[in-house]
Amino acid sequence: MERNYIGNGFPAFIKVYSPETCYLKLKIPSRFLENFNGDIPVIYLLEVEGSARRSWRVVIERIEEDFYFKGGWPKFVQDNNLDNEDFLNFFYAGNSTFFVKVYGKNGYLKQELNAIQLHPLDEVNPHEIQVASPLADEQLDESENSLVSVTLFEIVMKKSNFSKMLLNLPSTFGKKYMKRGQVFEKMATLQTDGKSWPVVARSSDRLKFRKGWRQFLQDNDLHVGDVLRFKLIDEENFILKVLIRRNPSHVS
Repeated sequence: MERNYIGNGFPAFIKVYSPETCYLKLKIPSRFLENFNGDIPVIYLLEVEGSARRSWRVVIERIEEDFYFKGGWPKFVQDNNLDNEDFLNFFYAGNSTFFVKVYGKNGYLKQELNAIQLHPLDEVNPHEIQVASPLADEQLDESENSLVSVTLFEIVMKKSNFSKMLLNLPSTFGKKYMKRGQVFEKMATLQTDGKSWPVVARSSDRLKFRKGWRQFLQDNDLHVGDVLRFKLIDEENFILKVLIRRNPSHVS
């Protein structure tokens, strides 16, 4: 059964995993808890879809004025091999159940390839990412433990994308254009929500967006934790369609 848990109005929040503060327990944002109107269940199921869907039971515990996933949480951490700076995206589906998506610190999905269901880009809201049938050309980028495609990939915005004003593209995607030992430079166009931005894609070792990327960030009011999904829709002219999934902590 497909899970269209992104973009269906489910309450959601994002956490950045740190073993020092999040291994034994995970703090739930107080703003998110407002969705329960003071009636907060004690026991929850956390579901991460893989080749076989798995669930973990966790217990919420109140410590002073804050609430945490605590009982059962270390087991979830261990079984999902969480690493420092991983992004965890939680979607509350009701009935004391959360669906969870895990992104590595490189910004790419850490889920198994055959578990990822991607929705055709032309059929979704420009600010939402949804779930549907898999794409035939998807493959696992083993060097980065990331799910990418030669025409489609997802990236979570990190601080370096703003401080360095560049965006590294997945190596599997870049290899489509790069030739070993040669400098690649090409004008690309990013399209979203009826608008377009010119950016320069360049690399001698790895393909990245640099010139023009600052303007795209500013015009789309992007923040750390936002998820961008890119799809190459015109290979000859190097045009990519971009869908934006906002980090809930930055949505008013």
